[in-house]
Amino acid sequence: MRWTNTFFFWAIFVPLGCMEQPKPEADVPIPIAKAVALDIHSSTSETEPHRVSVGGFQFMVPAGWQQQPPKSEFVLGEFTLPGVGGSARLTLSSAGGGIEANIERWRGQFRRGPNDAESRESTITFDGRRSSLVEISGTYSDMFNGGQPSPQWRMLGLAAPLGPTNFFIKLTGPLATVIDQKDAFLQFAESATSAN
Repeated sequence: MRWTNTFFFWAIFVPLGCMEQPKPEADVPIPIAKAVALDIHSSTSETEPHRVSVGGFQFMVPAGWQQQPPKSEFVLGEFTLPGVGGSARLTLSSAGGGIEANIERWRGQFRRGPNDAESRESTITFDGRRSSLVEISGTYSDMFNGGQPSPQWRMLGLAAPLGPTNFFIKLTGPLATVIDQKDAFLQFAESATSAN
């Protein structure tokens, strides 16, 4: 009798345990799809032109420029620009002291060699204001590059008169990169509109 009960148990219950059970819902890869979607969205700000507000102005940022935390308390906004000669640094700031005094300070950061182009100054429109555009080449020395002289560097600098304090956009970096980014720099500066 005991053998018959054992056989009955195995004949009825073992096949039930072998039946295919439904898979739990946890196997569905929903979290992976969400992570991929977030990664795609987060990269668009660097690969497409977009607007930013800095110092009371809105600018159209060209594709490829990467916004960075400012390295100085005097800098309102900062970007890294890619280029064939290496990356360049663009800063936006507001300061007093007059336009010419700041341009002279920029010239003092460069030592011009025999093969470096002479500095040039022209005009550019910034938010409807006639502003100064300065181009300087040579060996660059500044506290932000560790005080080490950087030969064959270039600067594009914009100085806009706003009253007691003025607005400045300054691009410094390897000569080839700054030359390559000049048109993008001009478009960025000329896209400025008052945010107020």
